Amino acid sequence: MLKFCIYLAIVFGTASVHASALCSMEGNQSEMNACAALKHQAQKEGLDSALAEVLAIAKSKNQGFGPQPEDIQRSQDTWLSFAEQHCRLLVTWGGSMAAMQYHLCMADLYEQRQKQISVHICHPALGPCSP
Repeated sequence: MLKFCIYLAIVFGTASVHASALCSMEGNQSEMNACAALKHQAQKEGLDSALAEVLAIAKSKNQGFGPQPEDIQRSQDTWLSFAEQHCRLLVTWGGSMAAMQYHLCMADLYEQRQKQISVHICHPALGPCSP
């Protein structure tokens, strides 16, 4: 399973999304760690994409009121620091599952944050969304 995920990562440019959809949390600990890392990367890419969209909209539509691009980015940087510290704290006991637990924690937080960020894509202060 791990070799197949790595093969997909090499074949596709955005392979982490494809590979994370195909890997499962079954197998030995090394395989589960690798799968969790792929899920983490896929969620990170989704969040980065949503954030880039929000920032682009804020830069193009903002008239000096509402969320400013600098404030959005500063909020994201602060959130990322929190997420890293939170997930690292959860795995301070170590062990063979620590890497998997860290990556799954980050993947979960990235997914939640993407939903939070996406709310701003159609925020009234930034103007109406295009259909």
